[in-house]
Amino acid sequence: MDVNGKDAAPVYTFLKDTAPSGGFLGSLLGRSIKWNFAKFLVRGSDGVVVSSSQPTSFPLSFEKDIVELLK
Repeated sequence: MDVNGKDAAPVYTFLKDTAPSGGFLGSLLGRSIKWNFAKFLVRGSDGVVVSSSQPTSFPLSFEKDIVELLK
C-alpha cells in the first residue's frame, strides 16, 4: 500500500492532511510518512487526528494521550 505520492491510499492522505504539525510530520520529512507503520492517534468521537508518531515509537510513549482521550 502506498503511503505517499499520487497513489497514496486515501486513509494515509487523510491522516497526513489532518495531523497536527507538532508530530513527526513536521520534521525534516515534511508531510511524508517514512513507513506504513507510522502511528496516528485519532479521536474516535469525531475522527480528528490528535497526534502522530514514528514507526519506531514505543506505544507506551503516548499512553497518557490515549488515557486522556478515553475520559
